[in-house]
Amino acid sequence: MSGTPWFLVRKHLRVHWVRTTLTVTIVSVALLLFCILTTFVTSLTAAVDQAASNRIVVQSAVSLFVELPLDYHGKIANVPGVESVCKLQWFGGYYQDEKNSFAQFAIDDEVFLQQYENDLEIIDAPPGDGSLLDRVRTAMRADRRAAIVGEGLADKHGWKIGDPVPLTGKIFPKSDGSAWDFTVVGIYIPKRMNVDDQTMYFRFDYLEETLTQEQDQPIGCGTFFVHVAPGHAIDEVIANIDALFVNGPQKTLTSTEAAFSAGFVSMFGNLPLFFGTIGGAIVFAVLFSVVNTMLLAARQRIREAGVMKALGFTNRTVATLMLVESVSICVIGGLVGTGLAWVLSEGIRGVVSVMFPTFAVAPQTMLISLGMSLTIGLLAGLAPTVMLARLKPVEALRSEG
Repeated sequence: MSGTPWFLVRKHLRVHWVRTTLTVTIVSVALLLFCILTTFVTSLTAAVDQAASNRIVVQSAVSLFVELPLDYHGKIANVPGVESVCKLQWFGGYYQDEKNSFAQFAIDDEVFLQQYENDLEIIDAPPGDGSLLDRVRTAMRADRRAAIVGEGLADKHGWKIGDPVPLTGKIFPKSDGSAWDFTVVGIYIPKRMNVDDQTMYFRFDYLEETLTQEQDQPIGCGTFFVHVAPGHAIDEVIANIDALFVNGPQKTLTSTEAAFSAGFVSMFGNLPLFFGTIGGAIVFAVLFSVVNTMLLAARQRIREAGVMKALGFTNRTVATLMLVESVSICVIGGLVGTGLAWVLSEGIRGVVSVMFPTFAVAPQTMLISLGMSLTIGLLAGLAPTVMLARLKPVEALRSEG
């Protein structure tokens, strides 16, 4: 008999709707978890993968939390091969409530905007002449309280150009306990994953002058970001900077931006291995569950297969129907689970934005998830497909299944 009765696939899925629903749900939940766990890993490693190749980071050899003297700035700038140096100091404040914590950095604004011109794009600035970037530069120079914020952060708190942003300092509290006052003069979006849209940058000299006046003591700087001039070997520049401070007062540890980001990721432990192990266990558990489900479905379909073969349908047709049913269940589950991961990612990002500011399910992750659902469907349908294909019509019709 010619043709394939595809309606039988739909019929079986509808008749055994409870089993179909449960199997689809299991696959959906598994691939939802896979997408979320994978996204945590890719969010951590994105900064490493997209770090600038001509930017290096100078920090204390003791710890990232030990400040370097400010006079290191000028000494680093005089090292052969150094094009520019930018101070970057973690501020550690919160907006209105301690729950509203996000990343804030004090920076050398002009140098920062030059160094990160290819990493972020200004999308809003005060009115004036020139490009958006030029208007932000002008506004930053005109007001020492000026700050630029990421689009995601601005949307979260409803900030617009000119809005005041009071931050209560935890690492750098003001002597009278009042909040630090900032004004939004620029909103940016990331061009690359080594920059996120949940950060605020403000002028370092505002932090320095205020603390010096109030506490009458010099402050240091957590890190110096250095652009290496074209034509100079990065390894040589790194070695010369560290040699310059080998006798202190603070020894330095200089590394490429990629290595610095990788070191920061390592502070979380071996998350790729941890999440990978969990994800692998989930996938294998689901695979065995679906295999068991499809074997049960095949046993219930033995007599039907015998009738089809007696009517002239080939072994290939019977096997194909079984395989298509298995693949359909898993692909539907994959679409649901992957879609849920994409929908929920924004909400998850809002919860984990302090530690994972670039959290977003990547298209590659969704494609891998859908590919896994197809693979699970094929593997799960293989055993029952072979069983029905090898079945002889007489044996099948005598079966009580």
